[in-house]
Amino acid sequence: MARFRAFLALLVIALPIAGVFGAFHDQISYTVSEEYFTKFKFHQFGFLNPAVPERIRAAAVGFLASWWMGIPIGLLVAPVSFICGSSRDMLTFGIRSYWVLVAFAGLFALGGLLFGYGATAHIELSQYAYWYIPPNVAHLRRFLCAGYMHNSAYLGGIVGVLASWAYLVGVHIRRKPNQPPDPTSAPATPTDGSGGAPAESADH
Repeated sequence: MARFRAFLALLVIALPIAGVFGAFHDQISYTVSEEYFTKFKFHQFGFLNPAVPERIRAAAVGFLASWWMGIPIGLLVAPVSFICGSSRDMLTFGIRSYWVLVAFAGLFALGGLLFGYGATAHIELSQYAYWYIPPNVAHLRRFLCAGYMHNSAYLGGIVGVLASWAYLVGVHIRRKPNQPPDPTSAPATPTDGSGGAPAESADH
């Protein structure tokens, strides 16, 4: 029962981890392109109140866009934590596996940003026919780079799930208890040389 409670806890913990990652992620992408939010994301999420600072709204967008990813992440990663053994180890290494996933998602997001910066050195709008691009974007390259960053973060989450599995399996292999000795290889009991009972002392 304790291990099942640890499993449920990991399912729940995945939600705020995913949401907080999204909030921090969008602080970076807001820095890259304010227009990505003011002309796209704020309208998409209905965060149009000018009394709320834009960075606060960007963080809220990031949280709401990401927290639900904790559901599939938890369902995919938490069950693997059972191989870690005790409920305490499940929680310890399960949470660490989430941070492995977050690291991959963050690295992929930054990689996507760098890739986007190179890909948009010369912009052909026909290549972005399936992207939503508002008609009045003043800094198109920045807008597209933020889009690359967001798309790559989701890809990083997928790869991060695989990395978290690998981490948990690695923990299991490193912590696997030694196999019990083979009873057939146990040392023989000393005998009197005739293969019978142990020899008794000659002294009486």
